[in-house]
Amino acid sequence: MEKLKKQSMLVLIALLGISMFFVSSCNKDDDDDTVNKTALMAKITEANDLYTNAVEGTAAGQYAYGSKAELKSVIDIAQGVYDNEASTQTEVDNSVVSLTNAMDLFETKVIAAIAPDDLVGQWTFDEGTGTTVKDYSGNGFDGTFGNEAGFGTGQPTWTTDRYGNEGKAIAFDEGAKITIPYNTAINPTQITIALWVNAAHVRANNRFMGLQSWNGYKFQLQSANKVFFTASTDSSIYDRDTDPALDTLKWYHIAVTYGGNEMAFYVNGVQTKLWDDVKGDLVKVTGHDLVFGVGSSKFAATTDNYDADHIIPLEWGGYFDGSLDEIRIYKTVLTPTQIASIYNLEKVQN
Repeated sequence: MEKLKKQSMLVLIALLGISMFFVSSCNKDDDDDTVNKTALMAKITEANDLYTNAVEGTAAGQYAYGSKAELKSVIDIAQGVYDNEASTQTEVDNSVVSLTNAMDLFETKVIAAIAPDDLVGQWTFDEGTGTTVKDYSGNGFDGTFGNEAGFGTGQPTWTTDRYGNEGKAIAFDEGAKITIPYNTAINPTQITIALWVNAAHVRANNRFMGLQSWNGYKFQLQSANKVFFTASTDSSIYDRDTDPALDTLKWYHIAVTYGGNEMAFYVNGVQTKLWDDVKGDLVKVTGHDLVFGVGSSKFAATTDNYDADHIIPLEWGGYFDGSLDEIRIYKTVLTPTQIASIYNLEKVQN
């Protein structure tokens, strides 16, 4: 939707420029009338006040980066119409409409506050030592290091984060996992998950988070190294992914939202895909914990009893080969500007 909003702004600018050309060249009758520019001047003043007082940033109440420049482009075009003595009444009226639309679009770029109660869990991985990770949401969902033996002997290890700080991220491989004991709060009916990921290799079933895998929800990179999310709902099980394919050995901020019959993906703060062919609320899981590094907290040795117990067989499972950092889970669907604000807050600043 952010891309669509940007395209809408560009269309507004283009239409305003086109109207200036065609109306001035084709509608000569207006030239004989007195042109009233009062409404346009009032709208330009209003737009300039909005532009001047707006602050771009990542905090609630601020505007998404780049949005002021888009508004200023439309203001400048409108100012040109006002200053041009040859402007017709039609051009002036069109400028008022275009500037009004641009201001309305600009207001959609304001960052809405994220209610603190909507944050379910936040694991920053800043401890740098030990075998536990703290949940900084205040909900107490701390995690414990471990291993899923069926995938190998891997254990979570402290590693370098995207800033180059040692011991501020965690690497996973061969069944290394972090377990968060089950709580209904980490199993909401709608969800937003945001985190930093760095894949060591491209591989199938590169699963870095799961709550009973596809019987609850799971987050992963698929065989083409694209971001992939599975949501089990009261209507169906939905597997969806998004371009682009991610490079290995490179940090990316990724996010997914599910709710309101939509699933949206984000890469580095930008919405990359919106799926509107999904339905229902996320189902409730019982008897399984949330895990990072693998897709499920329980695995079966064979497929024999799956239809009865729905425990994921090892041969259908998967583990993550790479590093993770700054995991957040919300119990609501965050907006594109809210996702962008998280990315801008956590990214490496130039």
